[in-house]
Amino acid sequence: MQGVLPYLLTTTMISLNQGVITGGQFTQNNYHVQKAPIDTLKDAVAANAFHDSGARFDPPKCHPRTRVKILDDIMGRMVGQSQDMVVKPFLWLNGAAGAGKSAIAQSTIERCVERGVHVASFFFSKSDPTRNQPKPLVATLAYQLYCSFPETEVQTEMLSAIAKDPLIFSRTIQRQFTSLVVQPLTTYLSRQILPVPQTSFLIVIDGLDECIERASQKTILSGLAESVRDSGPYIRIFVASRPEYDITQSFGAKHLKDVHTHLSLDLDLESNVEADIKLYLYEQFEQIKDDCDSDLVFWPKLDQSWPGEEVIEKLARKSSGQFIYAATVIRYVTSARPKRPDRRLDMVLELRPHDGDHPFAELDALYEKILVSCKNIDRVLEVLSLKMMAKYLSFEVLAYEKVLLYEEGEVGRLFCDLGALVMVGIPSWSTHPLDMCLTILHASLSDYLQDEGRSKQFHIDLCGKYIGSHMAKVLNYLASCSDYNQFAEDSLGETITSLFSHNSAKLCSCTIPPELPQAAFSFPLEKFLALHISFTSDATYNTLLFVQAFLHMLRIMALKDPTCSYIEDHQHRNLDSMMILPLQRYFDDDQLALVLVLFYHLGSHRFVPWCNMVQTFKEPLDNFNFNVLPRSTVPFLLLDEEDFYDKEKLCLASLWSYATQNTRQRDGFLIHTDNDTALLAYLDYMHCLLRSISALALTPTVYAKATKECFDTLPLLRVPSFFWKRNAQVMDDTEDDPCPYLIFDDKYPIGPWVFVENNDPSCSNSDSSNRNTVIMEDEEDEQSDRDDDGLRDHEREVVGKAYFTILGYLIFFLPRCGRSDELIAACIKQQAVYIEKPNNPFPIRWRRLHMEINNYLARVSPTSNV
Repeated sequence: MQGVLPYLLTTTMISLNQGVITGGQFTQNNYHVQKAPIDTLKDAVAANAFHDSGARFDPPKCHPRTRVKILDDIMGRMVGQSQDMVVKPFLWLNGAAGAGKSAIAQSTIERCVERGVHVASFFFSKSDPTRNQPKPLVATLAYQLYCSFPETEVQTEMLSAIAKDPLIFSRTIQRQFTSLVVQPLTTYLSRQILPVPQTSFLIVIDGLDECIERASQKTILSGLAESVRDSGPYIRIFVASRPEYDITQSFGAKHLKDVHTHLSLDLDLESNVEADIKLYLYEQFEQIKDDCDSDLVFWPKLDQSWPGEEVIEKLARKSSGQFIYAATVIRYVTSARPKRPDRRLDMVLELRPHDGDHPFAELDALYEKILVSCKNIDRVLEVLSLKMMAKYLSFEVLAYEKVLLYEEGEVGRLFCDLGALVMVGIPSWSTHPLDMCLTILHASLSDYLQDEGRSKQFHIDLCGKYIGSHMAKVLNYLASCSDYNQFAEDSLGETITSLFSHNSAKLCSCTIPPELPQAAFSFPLEKFLALHISFTSDATYNTLLFVQAFLHMLRIMALKDPTCSYIEDHQHRNLDSMMILPLQRYFDDDQLALVLVLFYHLGSHRFVPWCNMVQTFKEPLDNFNFNVLPRSTVPFLLLDEEDFYDKEKLCLASLWSYATQNTRQRDGFLIHTDNDTALLAYLDYMHCLLRSISALALTPTVYAKATKECFDTLPLLRVPSFFWKRNAQVMDDTEDDPCPYLIFDDKYPIGPWVFVENNDPSCSNSDSSNRNTVIMEDEEDEQSDRDDDGLRDHEREVVGKAYFTILGYLIFFLPRCGRSDELIAACIKQQAVYIEKPNNPFPIRWRRLHMEINNYLARVSPTSNV
């Protein structure tokens, strides 16, 4: 046997899972293993949004024997336990902050679990980035459905849907919900034998108003409504939220108006909330008295009659139907400070009632009394103002102390008297002291502090006092940390720079304090970027966000006070030296060369118009199930391709995807509907930089590379079957083919030639004669092989716009190109196409292109003097 094994190894081939042994040699093959569907589902879930998530430790729920009527009402309307109630697909419970909506939602879920009703939930929270946006909603609900029906068709159908479309979680809410919830559940339940129709799956969505993307709130409701329209009695959806405008409008819209039941905690007087609050107070004060009987406390035991029926009645009355008031009183009375509970209650009862002009007068009075007891209120308000600026960020206590130059532990000491309003502690998901967070316990506290009429001496005037001052402090901190990696993922530096990036646009409406121009001028931008920017790492994106915000801040200061313009000039010069190196990479790459020349010329001529590349080219590709346009090498068609973004580090292609026709100039400020004005400041800077070095940067060689890229794309585009023309005949000497989407508007600060949607309302003041007199005609029969005429028309529109645009690029670039063997070959190849197919839907551009090709070939031929 000792001689057999070597012989086998030298004469046979042994196949392994990831390798091959041949003739005594080992070859390693690496195979990409596609992620299992269940792992794709798990990765998309927001676990913090579960009703029993550890992140929601001790979640609010209705105190025993309280809110009984409203809970019974919800169960009857959702689960159909009462014969007298009509069960509709949706139930919307709304109420003001502190009304107890989340507690009712939590208690409803627990009732369902006890009674064997399958339930899934999603609890939105503005302060938690994992559950303050819509992306993980359907995955989280689907995962709970998956767990509710083990070893059934529900699971197999769901996993099959994910396997067929691994990118399902990038689809619309409606598509996701239909594929992963409605279809698996209805397929399974329709085959079961049920005695009577009943709710088989209840979905609870709490705090929809805390989804920070307001437009997504409406999208969620409309998507769910369309999905469950034909699902029968199997699925019911319970939504709890504040009565915000967008949500109210959605439930009043046609698709939801008749399929939902509306319950309001603000209007439902029969719920007898005051009685529930009294019951809650009675039991909480009894617990306080029991705790005071312990030998561990160092104050006298409380009288068993304390606090008395009259005090309970008074507190319940002051609550004005809001549990938040009663809960705040109890939290304040029991907060861990060496002061007797009965003395703390006396402080609450000494409050003078306000005039009662608003429903939170008594709560405001309580807030005022608690804040008055704070020893260093100025610093408390300083920290809270920074908290409000960072409300959508994971901002640790350490970050507050670093930015504000506080001693370690000072934030915790400042808020030790304010435990009833603000909690400072380590979150449940961590045990590390550096993760300690500051949490405002009541959303109404921020509203109170920012309303000067309510908070008076405790008013936090963000725009007048704090934002500019805090931005200066952030710059000073970053300047002092030159040896620290500011942009590492989840680092302290990333958190602080994100605070700066999120708030630069707010400076437009803020007072600029003297310390901000000083900090901006002295900030070592060149040194800072040299240490922190790397155009070969993922940190580049975070760096550019900071650069954009910094440039935007400089522009705002110069517009508000022209004497500050020297600061902008000074920092632009510092930044110039840092941008030359990454720009050099654009000169050497064909794709990036096209990005560069397009960026330089966009909007300057009708052949290179400014357009929203995402809306015009990319979104139709995502929305259609068929290929309207090919996945070619044109940069704006590769906006989601990782290899392209790995090279396009300066994000120039992204800029014109956002800074488009919604941009206007008002009082010197660039205004954008999506609050992307920081992008515009960066865009303007990059344009100025390119103009200053254009003689060196945009050489004929660079234009040749860009033009070759366009020639490679042209044959990949489908030639449209239509053309745009005026009602009057197009003359032979006309400069260009008419286009209903191309306008000239000198009100655009980014360039007068704009490529827009035909129904874009922002163009109402533009020269509309071109658009109004243009029609689209088929060269072929009007009959289409597509059943959906609207979809057909939109497809034709997309094809036409893309083809029309590429022709314009080629006409514009060719006169600027130098000699290139590859470009010469591409031109000769295109000449053959012209000879073979002289007709084109855009005849003027088609002829002009081939005139420019002939001119170029004549100019760069060996006999040419050029």
